[in-house]
Order: sequence, then structure tokens, then C-alpha cells
Amino acid sequence: MRIVWDGRSLVGPRTGIGWYTRHLLQGFSFLEDDWTGTVIGNRTLRDEFSDRIRREVIPFPNTVRIRFLWESVLLPARLNRMNFDVWHSPMTVIPRHIGKIATVATVHDIAFLLYPEIQPPRYRGYWTRRIATACHRANRIIAVSESTRRDLLERFEVDPAKVRVVHEAADPFLSQEVSEEELEETRKRFSLPERFLLFVGTLEPRKNLAFLLEVYEEAQRRKVEIPPLVVVGGKGWLQKEVEQRLSNLGDRVRRVGYLDRKDLRAFYGLSDLTLVPSLYEGFGLQALEAMAAGCVVVASDSSSLPEVVGKGGILLPIDRGAGIWLDKILELVDNESACRSWREKGRIRAGSFSWTRAAEETFRVYQEALEMTAQG
Repeated sequence: MRIVWDGRSLVGPRTGIGWYTRHLLQGFSFLEDDWTGTVIGNRTLRDEFSDRIRREVIPFPNTVRIRFLWESVLLPARLNRMNFDVWHSPMTVIPRHIGKIATVATVHDIAFLLYPEIQPPRYRGYWTRRIATACHRANRIIAVSESTRRDLLERFEVDPAKVRVVHEAADPFLSQEVSEEELEETRKRFSLPERFLLFVGTLEPRKNLAFLLEVYEEAQRRKVEIPPLVVVGGKGWLQKEVEQRLSNLGDRVRRVGYLDRKDLRAFYGLSDLTLVPSLYEGFGLQALEAMAAGCVVVASDSSSLPEVVGKGGILLPIDRGAGIWLDKILELVDNESACRSWREKGRIRAGSFSWTRAAEETFRVYQEALEMTAQG
């Protein structure tokens, strides 16, 4: 089987789809099946993969406003000069006019439809068209969770038989032990407090950092102390109100921006709890990775998070006020025995997901797509 992957998400600062693409391709390195692959990007791809995966670049600016030119003109032109069997886009792009090729698209979430007020209109329109097109053209759709599959079937006209669930997994690097020396070096370099709570995610509304600020505001009203909050993640959109509230909380909340994987692993090791109050997650990778890194996770009980966190973390509602979260934080931060138990449960839960298994299941989806193409 000759596979071509859309690798644009591997370019630039790494976000969720980029990590999904990288780990999936690394998972393919362990497959013994008969396959070769090509990953195509719009800039130089620096990730290391199996010798069976070659790289190609179709040069183009990483510009959102004109990316349809790459997807609808440059990409099909290159694909039509290649000899391959399966096209898979983790970015949900199924180009026209590429011949009788098996096509697979991954859908990560449809938050832009379920919560339209938290996405810029241009973003909503682009992704609605992209997913609708994939549902119509692709031979198979991969959903990263049962939750995402249900949402997709409810909101788009797609044959349920075309949609397969393939779970993601944590980055294996994050589950490796970190030395005390590395932890202390990281603490000093970032001037981190002795104890802190952690939030990881792009600053966009669906990650719901605003809810955590309510927790800290509730703590102020009650005059109770909880460890300060450290916020890890790049800037997103629609966050002006949050920015003001961050300023009002002063040194109770600290922002450190985007981190590389080594520093992020140390942050998980240093923190008391990781808080995941998301309104919606297609998969909830940050919760799973925190558990893999041995951090106690408190997450919202929304969308895919119960499916992913399972019994490895604490699930709380976000529609009944911040007080419930504050009470749970107060209960945990001084209870080392309970935290030790949750850390162990979290590691076990995270270990039940595997990128090798994800690659195996994805390969089977490719085989189904090829059979569908052969049947006409």
C-alpha cells in the first residue's frame, strides 16, 4: 500500500493536529504490513520518521486566508503526478480531481458548530465547508472519539458506515521519568512557585480558562488560599475579557506561553493538579497527557473528556458554578494520599491508549477505503 499524508500541521508551532499527525506517522514505524508513505507539507518538514516515509514540499506561505489555493490547485497538481493508493488528511482536506484514489479524512471536533459564539465567523465557515466536503467525498472518515463521531453524525450528512473511531494517545515522551535535577532546573529557570496548579491549552474560549478565573475569584471571595495557577499555551482568539480578568488576579495567575515538550513534561511533574475545564474537546489530549506524565487531573464532564479520562481522573460539571471546583481543589491539594492514588490511576488509564494501536487501526481504515474504491 502506498500512502500519502497531508503534513502541513507539522509546520510551525505544534498544536493538536500537528501532534496527532506526528505521533500517527511514528506509530506507522512499528507496523510490519506492506506499506510505503509520503508526507507532503508546504514547508520543510523536520520530524524524524521511518525510512519507509519520504517527504515532499509544495512551497507555499503558511497563510490561512489563501490556503485554499494550496488545497485546490497546487496539491491536486502534485498528487496527479504521483503513484499512490491512499490519501489521508489529518486536516480533513479531500481535494478534487485526484483520480480513483482511496481517500480518508480525520475529523477532530466540530466545536465551531456546537459553540458558534466562541469561534471567529471566517473560521466557522471554512471548517464547515471543509468537513461537509470530506463527508461527501471521502471513502472513510476517522473520528478521534465516540463523542466526535456522534456529533458528526448529528450535524453533517454522512453515511454512518463510513465513520470509524480511532482514539489518539499520549506522547510517550511525557510518560518518561524526570530527574529531580531537571525539575529543579526548570523551576528556577521559569521562577515557578513551590506549589501551583496547571492549565495547558491555546487561549481560546472553548478551553474555558475563564471558568478557572471564576474559581480563583471565588477563592478570593471566600478568603481561602489555593496554589497559584500557571497557564501554558499560545495566544488564541476572543480573549479580551479574559486578559482583563487575568490582570485583576495579579500574581495568583502566571502565564508562560508555549512550551516545548521537555519543559512541559517538567511542568506536569512540578504541578499539584492539572485543570481541564473545557467546554468541548474532540479528544482531550491534554488531559490524557497530563495523566501519562503522572499529574492528577481534574476535568470537566463535557464532550469526549469522560470517554478519555475514564476512572483515571476527576470529572466535574462546569454548569453548576465554580464553587464545586474550588471545593475539590481544596480537598486535594493537602491530601497527598489521595493524590498519589489518582496519579497511579491516571497513569494506568493513559497507558490503555497507544499510538501503535492507533496506527494499526488507521491502516485497517485505509484497507476499507481501498476496498470501497475497488468496488466503484
